[in-house]
Amino acid sequence: MAWQQFLLCFALWMVVPGALAAQESYGELASGSTELIGQMAPPWSLRGWVNSKPLDIGQLQGKVVLLRFFSDNPAGAASLKELDRTYRDKGLLVIGLYAPQPTPTQTPVEQVQRLASALGFTFPVGIDSGWETLNRYWLNRADAEMTAVTFLIDRKGIIRYVQPDGQYEKNSSNRALRKEFEKLEKQIHNLLKEEGTTGQAN
Repeated sequence: MAWQQFLLCFALWMVVPGALAAQESYGELASGSTELIGQMAPPWSLRGWVNSKPLDIGQLQGKVVLLRFFSDNPAGAASLKELDRTYRDKGLLVIGLYAPQPTPTQTPVEQVQRLASALGFTFPVGIDSGWETLNRYWLNRADAEMTAVTFLIDRKGIIRYVQPDGQYEKNSSNRALRKEFEKLEKQIHNLLKEEGTTGQAN
């Protein structure tokens, strides 16, 4: 198994230099998220937007995008706001995609607007009430069970990091949650330093 993981990591490094450093651990690379790293971020199929005009991933090249799927009780909501406040002016665009639980359900825009307001989300929030985008990004993948997944997408539109369960918090008393936040923030730093496309997203 160790030899197979080595070959997997080596192959990924050959295809996308730096991807191994971005995801960091053999365990993460051997999970169902492996196939996502180094791929172009799939298009979105959404039913509406809050705090923004409609956005398309293809229009956002030039920005580093933190894409976070969430439901009615998202873990790490405070951390999303913290990352948005800290890095928005440095080139990071935080986007939330609301995916209702436990099953896909038609969700009025007004309901998502109230939720976003209650959570203090001022960044763009798309409504994935039919789970089309969630399935495309995550649930159709091997070993993918969680819906509170976070993706980091680089300036060229390539997925570079996947945090699968939304469990990260900067000031948590739980060391594991703090460590996950630190890993995510480190990857944001790294991606913001990289050069991307010449055009910048609006």
